[in-house]
Amino acid sequence: MGHPTYEQWKILLEREAKAIAAVQGKDCLSVMLGDSLCLWFPVDLLPPGQLWLNQGIYGDNTAGILKRLSALADNRIHDVYLMVGINDIRQGRSDATIINNLRHIVGRIRMHHICAKVFILSILPTRLAALPNTRIRQINSKIEGLARQDGAIYLDLNTPFTDAADMLREDFTDDGVHVNFAAYQLWQQVMEQTTSRLALQRDDRYQNWLRESHRFSFNGKHYVWMPYQVRPGETLEEISLKTLGKSDVHHYDLIAIKNDINYQVLPHNETIYIPREIA
Repeated sequence: MGHPTYEQWKILLEREAKAIAAVQGKDCLSVMLGDSLCLWFPVDLLPPGQLWLNQGIYGDNTAGILKRLSALADNRIHDVYLMVGINDIRQGRSDATIINNLRHIVGRIRMHHICAKVFILSILPTRLAALPNTRIRQINSKIEGLARQDGAIYLDLNTPFTDAADMLREDFTDDGVHVNFAAYQLWQQVMEQTTSRLALQRDDRYQNWLRESHRFSFNGKHYVWMPYQVRPGETLEEISLKTLGKSDVHHYDLIAIKNDINYQVLPHNETIYIPREIA
């Protein structure tokens, strides 16, 4: 038996959305909305403490998602994570068409789910010559502008997923487009880090201040920044545990912001700044 057709997927996901709406109650619902990259997001990597609904369909594009938003009409949605666009590029759509469809998607979500936060994820790089990252980055730049203009939140996955050859990291894929568990782990970290910064109000202004600061306070304690040479294999979580006493994202992200590090990727054998508690 083969995979469900696109229309069969639509019916299945609409039924699932209605089933969740019937039992959701006051629980906050987070929605993963997009193509197969969303569809295969591992359930055990979804951030805990919230109800999730995956509305990814293999091969979907911006026009398809726009047409099926009505399936979510009865749900009480807290967050929407939107990842779409690579199939539009494969199918020959222009940048203008992709951005226009995304703008309508964001507008429809905000119209029917007024309190929902909309996260637009960047289009990932590929290892296919027909889908060069130069074109993808060009569209991502426009997506970032759209998010800023329309009150959405842009998540840059393209940068940490790109290798020195300006392609999708080879260790993240088997077919050059779809990603593996290690890639989804990094994706999860990006989501976790972004939501942490929103919750703690670590906006661009705060991040710029922290990068320029010599000292800072956190949770009633005071710290100064000290130079430190990263050891091979050392992670932000380990350094955070040694210096701040905890290894969760709220703590290790301070070190990431200070050093302008992409998530938990550390420059081994290079010098970074780490906190030291002072009286």
